[in-house]
Amino acid sequence: MAGYCASGCRIRFSIGRVSVVCCLLSVSVSGFAFAAQPSVEYALGLKPKQFVDYDIPDEQEAKAATLLMEKANGMTSWVVRSAQGILLRRFADTNSDRVVDQWSYCKDGLEVYRDIDTDHNTNPDQCRWFGVAGSRWGIDANEDGSIDEWKVLSAEEATAEIVRALANREPAIFDRLLPSDVELNEIGFPDELLAQVRIQVTDARKRFKSLSQEQEEVTPQTQWTAMLSGLPGIIPKSPDGAAADITAYDNVVALTEAVSGSGGQVFVGSLVRFGSVWRPLALPQLSGEMQESLSVFSPKIDSAAFQAGTASETLQPFLEQLRVIEQEMQEAERADIAKLIAKQVAILNEVAQRAEGDEKEFWLRQLAETLAAAAQEGTMPNALDQLEKLSESLPTGDPLKSFLAFRLASARYATSMQEPDADIEKVQRVWLEELAAFAEAYPDAQDAAEALLQISIADEFSGQEEAAIQRYQQIVENFPSSASARKASGALRRLQAVGQPLNLSGTTIDGQELTLQQFKGKPVLVHYWATWCEPCKVDIARIRELQEKYQREIAVVGIALDEDKAALQQFLSKRPLNWPQLYEPGGLDGRLAEDLGVLTLPTMLLLDKEGVVLERNVLVTDLENKLKSVVTD
Repeated sequence: MAGYCASGCRIRFSIGRVSVVCCLLSVSVSGFAFAAQPSVEYALGLKPKQFVDYDIPDEQEAKAATLLMEKANGMTSWVVRSAQGILLRRFADTNSDRVVDQWSYCKDGLEVYRDIDTDHNTNPDQCRWFGVAGSRWGIDANEDGSIDEWKVLSAEEATAEIVRALANREPAIFDRLLPSDVELNEIGFPDELLAQVRIQVTDARKRFKSLSQEQEEVTPQTQWTAMLSGLPGIIPKSPDGAAADITAYDNVVALTEAVSGSGGQVFVGSLVRFGSVWRPLALPQLSGEMQESLSVFSPKIDSAAFQAGTASETLQPFLEQLRVIEQEMQEAERADIAKLIAKQVAILNEVAQRAEGDEKEFWLRQLAETLAAAAQEGTMPNALDQLEKLSESLPTGDPLKSFLAFRLASARYATSMQEPDADIEKVQRVWLEELAAFAEAYPDAQDAAEALLQISIADEFSGQEEAAIQRYQQIVENFPSSASARKASGALRRLQAVGQPLNLSGTTIDGQELTLQQFKGKPVLVHYWATWCEPCKVDIARIRELQEKYQREIAVVGIALDEDKAALQQFLSKRPLNWPQLYEPGGLDGRLAEDLGVLTLPTMLLLDKEGVVLERNVLVTDLENKLKSVVTD
């Protein structure tokens, strides 16, 4: 049987024999052998890969539970039942190879979730929800613990996933809901509607990340409650219309509830059934920013993004070329990516020249973003020159001037930093001067908030904290709804944290709820880090030494700010840490970082036994002295 223990380890034991594959338990189990029958405690300690509400017996109930081998429907299973005979768990061998490949979890005696190992390598690659938990069926093709695609997904659950993607600020969740080009081609939309849907889906895919980061209505504490919609309709197959019957909802709304009890709404628009999966076709909209968008039963596209590519038939061949290039980029090597970007830029130039009105602005923005990214990543040698020429071509007073100016500043900085003999101090000084000039020239521009944030960070870490505080306050006051304002608010809390209690809570990488209140009575070291941060690894090595030295006198809590959960899990599997690691999607843009405005890594804070902040910027070189001071107090 394979599963997850209470500490998140991955363990395998088979029917009739048991072997440990790997374990991240704080107590080593290396070389330890279970009896032929696993214990009830062990079986109840296994955890599902995905979130689900299932029965977790308390200590007394667990002691009274039983675990027996049962045979039914041609399968052998280990079955855990309560003292009353209620089904709690079932771990089954479905192919008679004497190894468990199906892990079932129950609620009130009813199976609500199942992990499935279809390739029989002891790692689940499918996840299914049942009963009162829903009807979802997800595929984890690379077996990293994250769903890669949906095999079954109801309309209601699709809206719940949209809310979850917004709450976690995780574009990958939303991205896998959108239909692929292949699905759009095969479903049978009428040609005119298909063209509009393609543009809308492409726009949603590109814009969701910024939407999720900038919005404030949906937080990690927001809960999906229901889907609101009328009856589904059908676009019928007809000689001059759809190639097949298409089932869809229009004007779909996801209802939400905050921790405070207040309700909210996320406007989903249309949901279309692709096989057994219901998919959105557009970027979700929140109450404060409603725009008219496409409806499959009355196609209209009102925003510039959607108009782009639908207003003129002459643009359609170019848009199709862009879609092909985007698909090729997903599988291309770096050398080939440079060539594809050059093609992409050439096509975007052509589209921008041919487009008119609002759609022209949209495509110019796409061109600018592409050139800026290519310059910063070093994937197109002349990208910066082209970006400068594009900026110069715009007339004075053009609203795109500020948009181009900010991307130019960022691209120049990144390009200069890539030079082998770069004078880093000089490059950074020039960049900050350019940002300051931008903020003065365009004080109301959306990018002015980010410019001021970068200057504030530089002020703070050069010791000019008062100047930093003033700028952070300016951002909060002038750009209250921006992502920069959330970071600035957190930075203000951090700078003023000494002498204040730190209220920190979240979920660990292995799915356990954690709050600093659990450690009351011990000083706590809070370490913000990420696997891509090399100085963080130096910190970890030193923390490990000191944690072993003072483990009975101090507590350590890590906050991992990786965007790639799989990379984090791989790191921890190779270098297990014996202190908890809080994790939420979003990295430096996520809640855990924003709450205290953590803008650089590593960052360490030291709390006293009552959870009050003593130090807000502990250096690894001074770490032992700081720990000694709190241990001896």
